[in-house]
Amino acid sequence: MGISLFLLLAMAGYAQTGTLTVNYKFMNIVDGYDHQTKTQVLIDGEVVGESREGLESDGGSFTVNVPTGNHQVEVINWALYEGEWEPHTIENDYSIDCTYTTYHTFKKKQKLFLVFDIDTQTHASWKKPVKMKKNKG
Repeated sequence: MGISLFLLLAMAGYAQTGTLTVNYKFMNIVDGYDHQTKTQVLIDGEVVGESREGLESDGGSFTVNVPTGNHQVEVINWALYEGEWEPHTIENDYSIDCTYTTYHTFKKKQKLFLVFDIDTQTHASWKKPVKMKKNKG
């Protein structure tokens, strides 16, 4: 009985999940290039959820379930081009790679803020929105 209880508790601990809320927006979108996009989250290489489809200028926020503990997290923005979804990357002739990859220790509730700045790069911040310097001009 003691071993069964131990295994049950160990399995329950292993299977704990939390949530990840991803907030994303685009900056410096070029006129005429406000692409239809969606953003996807992968944990340890497995898709765990994605945003609704919308224009880059819409930005968005969505929440996915994630396993607690240390895991690889990838966020990939996809663009609709000629009826096909493709990663929004330099390799596919976009201005920047709209991706973010890191290892993160997930707890119950986590927030990730992403800014896909067409003039520079992808910026990320955990817990608080990304602080961007304003261009002087």
